[in-house]
Amino acid sequence: MKKLFLLFVLALPGNMAKAQTDYGNFFSALNVGIEFGAATLREPLMSGFIGYNKPKSYIKFKFSSVMQNTYEVNVNGENNKVPGFSEAALMIGKKVKINANSRFEFGVGAAVNSDLKKYDQSNSDTTRDKIIQKNAAGLVAEVRYVFRFIDDVGVSISINGNANNQKTFATGGLGLVLGLK
Repeated sequence: MKKLFLLFVLALPGNMAKAQTDYGNFFSALNVGIEFGAATLREPLMSGFIGYNKPKSYIKFKFSSVMQNTYEVNVNGENNKVPGFSEAALMIGKKVKINANSRFEFGVGAAVNSDLKKYDQSNSDTTRDKIIQKNAAGLVAEVRYVFRFIDDVGVSISINGNANNQKTFATGGLGLVLGLK
């Protein structure tokens, strides 16, 4: 047992030193993107993501916000416009390479959706109680075409869908992707 422990202790610094030199591989596999488009709610959409790429697959954290006209009542009783619908999703997907500069991405995952709504005036006497926040869990899917035109920079066209019990919707967008591999 002492020999095994001694071997472990002697091998550990070498492995730690090797791990310190390989940190670039992790960061080189990261990519980020931002997209602008429209949702089936007929409202403007802004979407972004950060992803980790493997040769034929990816994992991605995606966030979206539909800029619909919903109102929030603040403490003074004034109406303020706020972004109406937000989504945060964790997705896994498959990449299908067409050639060196273009590919398709097919992904699925789970999302959390939120939407601020105002209660009807008859529901409460106080301004604070008139605000309700509805949250829902949903399933998301995406199809994205990415064309790389400069080393790690590309443009994307995507179609996304979100099925949930609050507001099932689809989106389409055009965007910019950085850090393509």
